[in-house]
Amino acid sequence: MSNVHIPESPWFSYRDGTLACERVSLESIAAEVDTPAFVYSGAAIDDAYRSIDEALDFAPHLIAYAVKANGNLSVLARLASQGCGADIVSVGEMQRALKAGFPPERIVYSGVGKRREEIVAAAKAGIRALHVENIQELDVVESVALELGRTLRIGLRVNPDVDPKTHPYIATGLQESKFGLAIPVAESAIPRILKSPHLELEAVACHIGSQLSSPQPLRDAIELLGNFARRCIDHGARLRAIDVGGGWPMHYGQEVDPYPPAAAFGQAIRQGLEASDMLRPGIEIITEPGRALVGDAGVLLTRVLYTKTQGKRRFVIVDAAMTELIRPALYGAYHAIMPITEPAPNTKLVPVDVVGPVCESGDFVAKDRPLPEVTPGDLLAIRGAGAYGREMQSMYNARPLPPEVLIDGARSRIVRKRSGPEAFWQGEILA
Repeated sequence: MSNVHIPESPWFSYRDGTLACERVSLESIAAEVDTPAFVYSGAAIDDAYRSIDEALDFAPHLIAYAVKANGNLSVLARLASQGCGADIVSVGEMQRALKAGFPPERIVYSGVGKRREEIVAAAKAGIRALHVENIQELDVVESVALELGRTLRIGLRVNPDVDPKTHPYIATGLQESKFGLAIPVAESAIPRILKSPHLELEAVACHIGSQLSSPQPLRDAIELLGNFARRCIDHGARLRAIDVGGGWPMHYGQEVDPYPPAAAFGQAIRQGLEASDMLRPGIEIITEPGRALVGDAGVLLTRVLYTKTQGKRRFVIVDAAMTELIRPALYGAYHAIMPITEPAPNTKLVPVDVVGPVCESGDFVAKDRPLPEVTPGDLLAIRGAGAYGREMQSMYNARPLPPEVLIDGARSRIVRKRSGPEAFWQGEILA
């Protein structure tokens, strides 16, 4: 199946003719929890964390996992136990991170639209820092600090205006982006911050985008960020950290050229800091990977319901839908698909549209995808579903939320049950 563009993975491979996650047959998982269902490899998460940790071994660093990628409590707890931090964008994510065991001093709060009550909650929780992206937000943070009678640690997220050469929906560092502060605007706020008895500038930050195909834009952005950090220090700031954002990529299978390894992005960060003279003792590097830690660790397990030919198109209708994995419908994202039963060598492949049962024409997993012949009841695994699957899911068409299963070697654990019918009307009042 080499021409079907399936990324290699030591965590998902055929064993005795059946696709397994580590040493557990996915067929057995489907028999236990039914489909659709998310299945995660614990070893894959561990390996991804280790690769980024090693890529940054040239300096003190904190890997602050972007909780928005996958907030399952067991996934979070696994990362927290390894010394990982958390990058959050809401109080809900903060509550998840705290419940999973992340110490508040390892949590940074990003996001362009923090509500005042969220800022208050984060301050009371004692998180490491609020990353400010707007001068008006700075006003609110300072007023909250005054109200609480304490000093709040902040970071300034700047927009370096560097093109990350990625999908426009996940590019966040261009001038027209809603994220961050233009560097001149951020610099103009430094004297005010340093004079305030209620604010402590502990970090500068940027994030130019996800799925970076080359380390060069990251290196360029970090040099600009480092130059800004140096000017902050010249003003009198006692910076504790430089937050270089995320962007660490993962392979989905459609890539023309393979992404560089984690070590190449670590080297780019080092080069950017060296070029700006900010690879200094006492300055910690923070990075915020999300999908790179969990994306390839997960599959969405689904069952074929029906097949049909309509006009010139062949359809494979499965029980997973845009409600479980909206990325293909939302922005044409590619996810590799593997049959659970290993195809015989030289099996004929037929282009099909893999679609879900939701009543939307945009409900699809893949279009014109070469797959072996399948029949109703066959199981498929949708790869790369560990990030932005469960977090972007919905109960549209009154579909229950799927279960999640975590695998460790030969052991499987249900880490979220399938939701029951009460979830459809939870919080509603029948008047």
